[in-house]
Amino acid sequence: MNDIQTKSINTDPSVSVYIALEQSVMVQARKVHIEDIATIFCPNPDLSHKIKKSEVLHFQNTEQDQAVVTAMHLIGLIHDQCKQASVKIIGSPETIVYYRNLTDSHKRNGKLKAVLLMILAFFGTAYSIMSYNEDVSATDLLTNLHTLFTGVSADSSSFGVLAGAITYSIGLCIGMVIFFNHGINTKKLDDPTPLQVQMRLYEEDVNKAIILNSSRKGNTIDIS
Repeated sequence: MNDIQTKSINTDPSVSVYIALEQSVMVQARKVHIEDIATIFCPNPDLSHKIKKSEVLHFQNTEQDQAVVTAMHLIGLIHDQCKQASVKIIGSPETIVYYRNLTDSHKRNGKLKAVLLMILAFFGTAYSIMSYNEDVSATDLLTNLHTLFTGVSADSSSFGVLAGAITYSIGLCIGMVIFFNHGINTKKLDDPTPLQVQMRLYEEDVNKAIILNSSRKGNTIDIS
């Protein structure tokens, strides 16, 4: 990180600076300023402008990279601008800065990987469902239901049992779509779907792991 030469501003000692940090943020420029990763509020407009334009870090990788920046580092940068400022942190004590500026080839590879993952997920889910149906003897259950409602004995190849298997498969597909609330262009509710909730929980766990690993390796950008 390059050293920043700044000039202090004479302000009222009672001036307060509020910083709101998210757990993670995405940027598309290698040179990152405070305004790119945090929301700043300061009643002094001149000081607010200088704080927002303070450089936090400069990524060396030209395509993608990441770094963990602590709130204490931002406080140090703000005090370089104004010794009398009272800085108050709102939100996360550190943030993960993701830098992405992928080329067209990387984007195409990403789409190809997404398609492959969809195919693997499809066949993996189909295998899991078939294994479950085999464990609970779904075919025998459909055969017994056919005999119960029609009074006629049947085997797994009879038309009634096959019709039951087809309707069961269609009902299973519809139930999954309704439960996960995906695949429908218009949703009646703004609530996140169960899949979205699990993805957010997974994202939080990944962010915590990245922050912990960065701290253990000593790569966290903290106050010096």
